[in-house]
Amino acid sequence: MKFRLIVFFLSFIIVSCNNKDERVADSARAEKLNTAALETLSKNWHFAIPPANIKVQNQIRGWNQWHSFVQELQQTPKGSLNAFRTKSKNLTTKGQLLESNIPPMFNKPAVKSRISTLNTKLKSLETYISLQVVPTDKVLKLLPEVSSELASIQNQMNEIIIKSEIPKEEGELIMLQALDTTRNARREIQETLPEVKK
Repeated sequence: MKFRLIVFFLSFIIVSCNNKDERVADSARAEKLNTAALETLSKNWHFAIPPANIKVQNQIRGWNQWHSFVQELQQTPKGSLNAFRTKSKNLTTKGQLLESNIPPMFNKPAVKSRISTLNTKLKSLETYISLQVVPTDKVLKLLPEVSSELASIQNQMNEIIIKSEIPKEEGELIMLQALDTTRNARREIQETLPEVKK
């Protein structure tokens, strides 16, 4: 009985030592990969933020969330992977705030969907950077995609302004109201409500 107990403890100690050596080796490998990842991110972390035209700038002047988000994008993290992790988390948070206070002129599904797509890219970026070993290939692929989504949002805002400046033809407003299915649906519901009360 004592012999079995001694053999059990010795095998447990040997297995524990092997696991510890494997963990130390894995940790060293992860540290080496993350050092390379930090170097790669430091060289490639930049976003192309296209300048908004004057008419768009006038409309988004009071959109503080947008200005705060763009300012956050322009600041490059330095020093460690934790700085990049903090930066990606801040970008995700500020990206989500964009949806809360869109200027009335741009508060349209086309702009909202583009902001939503941008937020999806930012969440992916945060997820990859927060991993123990950062997959730099995936992060480097996402950086230009975030820039592309920013350009898409600004292009959409510009398109909305251009369309708003096109003069309406005589009778066009009446035709558009007739084609508005939500307005027609509401009118049909209102017409049936008094009948239900009778």
